[in-house]
Amino acid sequence: MIKHCVIALVILSLLYPVACKKSTITPKLFVTIQNEMLESDMQPATKESIVAKYNLSLKEYEEYEKKVESDPQLKADVGKERLNIMKQ
Repeated sequence: MIKHCVIALVILSLLYPVACKKSTITPKLFVTIQNEMLESDMQPATKESIVAKYNLSLKEYEEYEKKVESDPQLKADVGKERLNIMKQ
């Protein structure tokens, strides 16, 4: 019985980081989320639900948004992704 409990704990400890892993925001993901937000009612709860679909928090998204505004290279990458999405 103790062996089974130990095995279960080991398995859970190995799976926990995978299940709780946050997504990393990429320019493509940022543009996708931004487009969904622009098509929504822009209410805070709606924004939260949109970013939650991508395993992010609204704070993470907003921090990335600020980074895009201040980093010319990142801004260019986001622009390229926006063009690629528009072409599709």
